[in-house]
Amino acid sequence: MALGNLNTHAAASLIKAFGTERGHALASRFAFHHAPKHASWLNAAEIEASLVSRECLDRNRIPTLAELRGRVRQWDAAAVRARRKINWKFTVGDAERIFGSDWFNRIVSER
Repeated sequence: MALGNLNTHAAASLIKAFGTERGHALASRFAFHHAPKHASWLNAAEIEASLVSRECLDRNRIPTLAELRGRVRQWDAAAVRARRKINWKFTVGDAERIFGSDWFNRIVSER
């Protein structure tokens, strides 16, 4: 489970919601990975998840887990063969032009 920096108390949240025994049991099923403070990779992961949803699943109900896995594997293999990349459209230069040259320092100081 990838966690952003908004709420980093995932196990505690499960325990609070489901009680001590069930919360611990649920938490033990996950490996928690905390994002770096400035995690642009998380945006890439969100984009990838969106692509899988739109291009592979396309609002169709998939009857079995095996079929879901097969579809996602086929989609992923095609994406790798095509060597697709994320084309970032909002650059550091864009941020400086729109928000001013000290935009990064303002964001960091707000945390």
